[in-house]
Amino acid sequence: MVSEDSTPLAIDIGSSAVKAVKLERKDGRLFLSRLSAVSLAPGAVGGGFVHDPEELEQALTELLPGEGEEARKVVVALSGGAAMVKTVLLPAEEDFPVVDALEAEAMQVLPYPLDEVRLSHLRIGQIEKRTERLDEYLMIAVRREPLDALLAFLKRVRYEPVIVDVNFLAMESAFELSGMRTEGEITALVDIGASETLVNVVCDEHTLITKAVPFGGEGLTRSLSDRLAISREEAEAVKKGQATAAEADALDEVLRLEAEKLAHELDATFQLMWPITPAPRVERVVLSGGGARLKRLPERLEEALDAPVEILDPFRRVEAPEGEFDSGHLESLAPAAAVGAGLAYRAVESA
Repeated sequence: MVSEDSTPLAIDIGSSAVKAVKLERKDGRLFLSRLSAVSLAPGAVGGGFVHDPEELEQALTELLPGEGEEARKVVVALSGGAAMVKTVLLPAEEDFPVVDALEAEAMQVLPYPLDEVRLSHLRIGQIEKRTERLDEYLMIAVRREPLDALLAFLKRVRYEPVIVDVNFLAMESAFELSGMRTEGEITALVDIGASETLVNVVCDEHTLITKAVPFGGEGLTRSLSDRLAISREEAEAVKKGQATAAEADALDEVLRLEAEKLAHELDATFQLMWPITPAPRVERVVLSGGGARLKRLPERLEEALDAPVEILDPFRRVEAPEGEFDSGHLESLAPAAAVGAGLAYRAVESA
């Protein structure tokens, strides 16, 4: 058993479930001390907002029963649809109006008015492009309304958020934790949730572009339900393999069509890299989220995108105390726990 320390608990509030993850460092090694999840009713959380506070509060009570005050210090993240992260290249001039330029860039790419966001930036490096020196800035835009709503909810249920991240950056932290990064490679991190898919294209330790695209496991369930004229619950059972031969064929066809839609959205997102990198080709796609293990989805995306597709295991370099975690359960839950794992890793690194 790993001894408890003051590292805060990571809580990933998704649209279909709430997950809790805690990592601890001991003698230079990382240990998994907590991994659990509780399902949410459809519609309780979505679009970065908590629509049913009572449902979420009940889920947190079930997830974290009888926690002491120290355990109420948490690390959370804002939904991808309520945030955007992008690398922006600006002239490396001493008097260049960086803030004005970043605001102008944000107005071009954000799907909501600039006065609705909190805009921050960080200079992350400098490059030479066609003999011109350019500064690299990481621009982070967060919508005020969902952020304020999340903080108000956490205050109401007496949780203290010591770190508020965004899901896009938590995905990158999970990728770093996994040790799957390849130096110099442009990699698309794709987290497939219930209601949306988050895309974070990275190279080394830099985010190039992020985007939330309208694809998720719930949409696949609806398509399957409509095609077979069955209930949502029955469609979920078919997705999990409880299917007749005819239902399995229908699932395969629906998945083919949905994979084509996702591949189109991903390709459109990848094209946004042109102003940032001279070689805007994604060399590898790494899937996470609950939808990552949809039957044959990785293979279909690999065919459509002409790039290798892998499934993220954020815990591959983390030790799980013997007897505390079932290895099969841990392996199956790992991709869905990626955002929580990334938040937990940031908590450890910030301690």
